[in-house]
Amino acid sequence: MDVYCSTCREPWDVYHLRHEAIFETGLSDEEARAWRSLAQAERLNDRYRAEFRDAGWEFGASVLTVLRCPACPAGAETDSETAAIKAALEDALGDDEDGLAAIYEDFGL
Repeated sequence: MDVYCSTCREPWDVYHLRHEAIFETGLSDEEARAWRSLAQAERLNDRYRAEFRDAGWEFGASVLTVLRCPACPAGAETDSETAAIKAALEDALGDDEDGLAAIYEDFGL
């Protein structure tokens, strides 16, 4: 199942975002493995957001809400309408990432 970057429209596999993208950061393998066992609310605290940002990622409230990704060209602007739709869906679905992934895929988000 794929979700799309809100800036460059690059498709990203949900499994990759949930389980593998963390290994693209500057965290040690041990820290990255530990991250995968954290509750969703803890996965994007300030420390992890900084690690992801350094690797080229920017997320909304969920790692499935890709606002910027490593494939984005320098200076590219995030589509504010798409980002707003994703934020509203995150609010509506809470921490139901499976539901979020399904809706994102169904609507090409």
